[in-house]
Amino acid sequence: MILTGLPLNIDFQQILLHLANFAILFFGLYILLYKPVKDFMDKREAHYKSLDDEANEKLANAKASEEEYQNKLKAVDDEIADKKKAVAAELDTLRADKEKEAKEKADKIVDDAKKEAESVRANIINSASKDITDMVSQAAEKIFMSDDIEKAYDVFLEDAERSVKDGQ
Repeated sequence: MILTGLPLNIDFQQILLHLANFAILFFGLYILLYKPVKDFMDKREAHYKSLDDEANEKLANAKASEEEYQNKLKAVDDEIADKKKAVAAELDTLRADKEKEAKEKADKIVDDAKKEAESVRANIINSASKDITDMVSQAAEKIFMSDDIEKAYDVFLEDAERSVKDGQ
C-alpha cells in the first residue's frame, strides 16, 4: 500500500486526472457546442437587429413621406381656397358688370320710351291743334260765306260731331 501521507485517503493523482478530464471535456464541449451555438445566436441577433433597423428606417421614411404628403395636401387645399376666392371675386366683378350693363340698358329703354311717348304726345297735340284750327277756319269760312248764321252754326256742330266720332 502506498501511503501518501495524507489523511482521509485523498489521492492527488486521481484528483489531477479528474481535473484534466474535466478540462478536456470543457474545451471539447466549448469547441463543439458552445462556440457554434454562440455564433448562431450572434448571427441570429444580428439578422433580427438588421431587420429591426430596416423596419425602423422604413417607418421613419413612411412618417417623413406622410408628413410631406400632408404638407402637399395642405398646400393644395390652400391653393384651392385661394382659387375659390379669386373665382368668387371674379364672379362678383362679372355680376356687378352685368348688373351695371343691365341697368344702363334699362335706363336707355326707359329714356327711349319717354322720348317716344313725348314725340307721340307732341304729334297728338300738333294733330289736335291742326284739327281745331281747321275746324275753326271752316266754321269761320262758313259763317262768312253763309247768309244764315244759324244754319252755318248747325253745320259746324255736325262737322265737329262727325270729327269726334271719326276720331274715336
